[in-house]
Amino acid sequence: MKSRHVAGARLNARATLQNLNIAIGQDFHTLSFAQVLGLVNEARRVRYQAPARANASLGRYFYDRLQRQAQ
Repeated sequence: MKSRHVAGARLNARATLQNLNIAIGQDFHTLSFAQVLGLVNEARRVRYQAPARANASLGRYFYDRLQRQAQ
C-alpha cells in the first residue's frame, strides 16, 4: 500500500469496526455471532479474498486485516 493511502485505509477500518461495534484490539473469539456475520458480509461487499491456503475463516482474516489497518 502506498504511503498516501495509509490514512484513508486507517479511517475506513476504524469506521467499519465502529459500525460493527467492535473495539480496536478486541479478541476475535469474544465477538458475537452478529458481529462475525457483519464482518463476513462486509468482506464479501468489498470483495476481500482470503489467502489461497487459508487455515481460518474469511471473517477471521478480514478481522485481522481491519485490526492491522486500524492501529
